[in-house]
Amino acid sequence: MKNNLPDSALWDQVRGGDEVAYEELIRRFYRPLYHYGLKFTRDIDLLKDGIQDLFVELWAYRRNITQTEYVRVYLFKSLRRKLYKEALRAGFTESLEEEYSDGFFYTESFEDELIRTELSAYQRSRLETLLKTLTDRQKEAIHLKFFAALPNDKIADVMGLSYQSVANLLHRAVNKLREGWGGLLL
Repeated sequence: MKNNLPDSALWDQVRGGDEVAYEELIRRFYRPLYHYGLKFTRDIDLLKDGIQDLFVELWAYRRNITQTEYVRVYLFKSLRRKLYKEALRAGFTESLEEEYSDGFFYTESFEDELIRTELSAYQRSRLETLLKTLTDRQKEAIHLKFFAALPNDKIADVMGLSYQSVANLLHRAVNKLREGWGGLLL
């Protein structure tokens, strides 16, 4: 069964032309790509088109793509680049590599739903306020670290930053949250 394969083995099978592996790759990564893409755009059609184009191009150029142990990183980085290029094509001159003018959107996710059901209205309000104090880049780094479970070197690769910049960014974000956290869960 393809759904039990590690990502890198599945990736190799896709590179070899296995259509069943390709379908499993789409099933496995569509939702994480969708949630990650929502951090950059609220245009659902643009996002869905970007993800579809990414998978179509992946299949079309499967023989030319490189082997990787970090399939999630490859796909996140590819989607990020695709959305950036589309924003430029549509006339937006802001760079995703800089502080985003539209922001790294904080959208409802499974984790948000859990927070909503587990915390009182007051606690939820305080947590939302804390998250809004983070910069867009800090929000993106937090998402990649704690929700996408990527190591710092892969976050650096996705965000186009140095390893040290990512470490500093995460350190500042966690410290900012920790400072404001005082008594939130009491």
